[in-house]
Amino acid sequence: MGFNKIHKTTWLVSIGITLLGGIFSNLAAREFPHRAKVVNLENLTHNVKRITLQPQDPTSFAFTPGQYVFLKASDEYIAEFKAQYPAGRTHTSRAYSCASSPSDPSQFDLIVKHYTAPPDKDVPPGIVSTYIHEHLRVGDMVDLSDPSGNLYTGSDQQTERPIVVVAGGVGASPFVGLLTYWFEQEINLKREIYFFLGVRSARDLLLHEQFSRWGETKKNFHYIPALSDPQDEDNWQGATGYINVVLDNYFKESLDADVYMAGPPIMIRFTRKVLDAKGVNSDQIHRDSIRVR
Repeated sequence: MGFNKIHKTTWLVSIGITLLGGIFSNLAAREFPHRAKVVNLENLTHNVKRITLQPQDPTSFAFTPGQYVFLKASDEYIAEFKAQYPAGRTHTSRAYSCASSPSDPSQFDLIVKHYTAPPDKDVPPGIVSTYIHEHLRVGDMVDLSDPSGNLYTGSDQQTERPIVVVAGGVGASPFVGLLTYWFEQEINLKREIYFFLGVRSARDLLLHEQFSRWGETKKNFHYIPALSDPQDEDNWQGATGYINVVLDNYFKESLDADVYMAGPPIMIRFTRKVLDAKGVNSDQIHRDSIRVR
């Protein structure tokens, strides 16, 4: 009799574990319903990569310009990471902006900065950025969430106000796709577009040649990069200082424009002060507050 009770209890526990596993699996499938294949990996700077992904089902994966997706690290990698850093970060996915135009549904780009472990602190590296930079290979499959975000307003054709884009570092990512889309739609033919990109030094300038080329070939497009800490070897002849200060000096008077921002919180905060001082209406300032999972 005792044996039967033990056997029955063991059987129930096994069934419970199986059911829980199925529930968690179904939850993960709902949270990350898309799969995509890595078709290219490209170094843009010393710590930034561009990943080109091919959706497994392009008909079910669609994004608007500037939206972002959550990319989930593999379960095997997460287990290894947590074994190495037991007190480290617990999330298993990170949000990355779609850095290409939605006009080509067959593939899209993400731009990812690698957050390494600080040398003087007992802090682990970024769990998902390390997965992407050090473990992801061409041909691998990744799990993705549905696209999210409302950076793009869709009001491009309704006004001739200038567009001002302010990005800090890898915050330029969503604007690679958004600018490409604007050029495809010829928005720049009737609206001035100003793109302010702030980074620390020349080695942090991502896609500098592409943006510079656009500045030379795209009508009404103005590219204003700035270095906050230029090095001697940079031989930098452009703007210097924090990007909010560069923006403030560039537009001397009040400003009536649609403004798009992405970057570190401190950059957003000080840029917003500049915009408020210049009289930019709050409903003309666009940015996404990304929820961390």
